[in-house]
Amino acid sequence: MSNTAQTPQSSFLYFTGAGSDKVYQVHLRPKDDGWVVDYGNGRRGGTLSTGTKTSSPVAYEAALKIYDKVVKEKTSKGYTTDQSGALYTSTDLAGRVSGELPQLPTLILEEQAARYFDDPGWGLQEKADGENRILLIEGETVRGTNRRGLFVDIPQAWVAAAAAQPGRTVIAGEHVGDAFMAFDLLELHGEDLRGAPFIERFGHLRTVAPSMPWISLLELELTAEGKRRRAAELLAAHGEGYVLKSLDAPFAAGRSTSSLKFKFNQSATCEVIRVNAQRSVAVGLRDDGGEMVDLGNVTVPPNEALPAVGTLVEVRYLYRYAGGKFEQPVYKGQRPDMTSEDAVLSQVTRIKDRSAAAGDDDA
Repeated sequence: MSNTAQTPQSSFLYFTGAGSDKVYQVHLRPKDDGWVVDYGNGRRGGTLSTGTKTSSPVAYEAALKIYDKVVKEKTSKGYTTDQSGALYTSTDLAGRVSGELPQLPTLILEEQAARYFDDPGWGLQEKADGENRILLIEGETVRGTNRRGLFVDIPQAWVAAAAAQPGRTVIAGEHVGDAFMAFDLLELHGEDLRGAPFIERFGHLRTVAPSMPWISLLELELTAEGKRRRAAELLAAHGEGYVLKSLDAPFAAGRSTSSLKFKFNQSATCEVIRVNAQRSVAVGLRDDGGEMVDLGNVTVPPNEALPAVGTLVEVRYLYRYAGGKFEQPVYKGQRPDMTSEDAVLSQVTRIKDRSAAAGDDDA
């Protein structure tokens, strides 16, 4: 095997259930003139017990075989790469086109959002901090899709808890941890509701959700007072933000102006352009001309796998200086549901002028 293929690897595995909440880490890494396989395990949030599966360095091929065996043994015992520790389905449709695409809200600024609070034609929902997910429920079968319209694996608990439904029901929401947080209903028992006003679709969702106890409903605020109160609650609770919905609008897949989002903290889907030595990566975005713009380094938490160059990741930031890099970037995880076309500089809307900021500091 060539040296270029001999790369370090790490797996972070989790298990919850039967009163347990455990983590298991296994690392394939170079040592002296060979390779070793080290591990750590214990209670999540506690001090891990560490050890090694190789008493002395071995050849890369031998170490890789040991590493793969350890990962396989742990996943066969119920460990999962999902931090919630939830077991996932293994659908043979994963990665295939479903025919279902989500409605994507348009990002707006805070000064733009204020006018919709007093408009009775708009409602407000929490913007959950997860991955866009559409669930297709037919009988006892539950399948999930991502924002690209591809089938994906979903927590087994959703399938196990789902009661048989007559006809086909299609629900839009967010996958957060091991929870499904619903915000829209597209089909109900075989009836297509996409052309109905959002307020009508949500009314049906509110009626059907109690029959699916594994679903959490993202409630809709309709009054000016309720919208302001909920926005303030989400800000105080360090929430992701909120989405404003036009109540009489039909459902339409793709980017929408009848669904508007405001985020308290800015984030962007970035491409990893460099892996640094101290568990950090450099991230970048492409400008209008297709050139990669370096937005700086972000630290990868120890419980997250180090992403390779070219991987898409989500980064939260305070703002960006004009022509500069992200300020206070925070790594949020990999984004397998996005494509390189999403990693563009136009996502960044909170930009500060460095000279103006310096003047403010002096003042």
